[in-house]
Amino acid sequence: MPKVPACLLALIAGALSFTAMAAPIAVSTPDQLALAPDIAVGPKGEIAILWLAKGNPDTPEAKAAAAERAKSGHSHRSSMNLYVAVSKDSGASFSAPVRVNRDDDEVWGFAVSRPRVAWGPGGTLHVAYPANEMQAKLGKSVLTARYTRSTDGGMTFEAPRRLSTVTDSDLSSVIHGGFASVAAFGTMGVAPNGYVHVLWIDTRDMKSGGDNGSVYGVVSRDDGATFGPEESLAAGDVCPCCQINVAFDAKSRPVLASRQVTAGNLRASAVGRADSAGHFTSRVSTGGTPWHLDGCPLKPTAMAVQGIHIYTAAHNGADTPPGVMLSTSNDGGKTFATPFAAHPGAQVSDAPALAAVGKHVLVAWHAKTEGPRRVYYRTLDASGTALGAPVELAAGEGSTQAPALAARPDGRAQIAWQQGDLIYTTALDVR
Repeated sequence: MPKVPACLLALIAGALSFTAMAAPIAVSTPDQLALAPDIAVGPKGEIAILWLAKGNPDTPEAKAAAAERAKSGHSHRSSMNLYVAVSKDSGASFSAPVRVNRDDDEVWGFAVSRPRVAWGPGGTLHVAYPANEMQAKLGKSVLTARYTRSTDGGMTFEAPRRLSTVTDSDLSSVIHGGFASVAAFGTMGVAPNGYVHVLWIDTRDMKSGGDNGSVYGVVSRDDGATFGPEESLAAGDVCPCCQINVAFDAKSRPVLASRQVTAGNLRASAVGRADSAGHFTSRVSTGGTPWHLDGCPLKPTAMAVQGIHIYTAAHNGADTPPGVMLSTSNDGGKTFATPFAAHPGAQVSDAPALAAVGKHVLVAWHAKTEGPRRVYYRTLDASGTALGAPVELAAGEGSTQAPALAARPDGRAQIAWQQGDLIYTTALDVR
């Protein structure tokens, strides 16, 4: 067989990309104002898509949020419902939406703090989200970390359980929205050994508006039937409004991605492996232009883990233009390569998602180039090198945003996104 020239190999590698396989499917319904999807693929290829939908506008929380918006143009209050749709035929069709929360369980969430969904190895569907609650002693609103699960493939869900402790801490004078305390901007993941990890950013250690959050978490070793006591896993240096993410190595050890606050109010994305006690005592910056900000940027850090490789994607407002920067560690998180722009030609890019798919990595984000905001994606090789240019998701006209990604067992990826007030999904194939 003749030897293939190196230049041709480079051309082939540069052309490698993920390609949409079928027409997008709308999983939400037109009567909902849907946003912030999350996605998970189960052990048998089941696909679950979770999203927020605007809740009852007549509740006290919704009325308070409307009043704050009228006064200031923005509100940190939110009253949402939570829905899921499941496919058992590899994404060819999806069930009708099933409501996850109950009437007395108001979900709090935005595109920058989306609830999480994950399948367990035995087919249990796990959901974690923040919820509105009242602190009875103070008579003030708080946000708490909640969890529920479905043991019948997403048809019904158990009564939700609060995982975070409601303390007597009162920071309502400094927390936007007047919350006395917050346990939100969290994440959830199921390790290869089946343990369910739920983590969130907690304000209980803060004493003033100048302090930063801590990461608290719980672990279930029985498929979500019970959880152990909550623990402080990273104390006092986490940007309090930048959603965290968790992933796992092959030995089921957690890896945390967060935005760490260091001297001078620099807010860099950082990654840390759990120590033997499960705490993230040491974290490593993913690099990039130092971003000084006297406030919270509301920007999560996306992450995927594959062997010794850790892939990250995060918005950096200090870059010109501001946008999603990609960085990879090829030594298990000890060091990270110099970040590079996911979308160099965009005016701005944001809301990244990552999935390790076979020997490749898929990254998606939304960006503005010309016209409305659109979802784009591109492929990386195992070392984190980009293969080919950004590709716009073929999704019809209008604004597309807030992508979510999950690897499929057939070597493809499933992507979900918000388009207008609907949630759509399709499969992407490596070409």
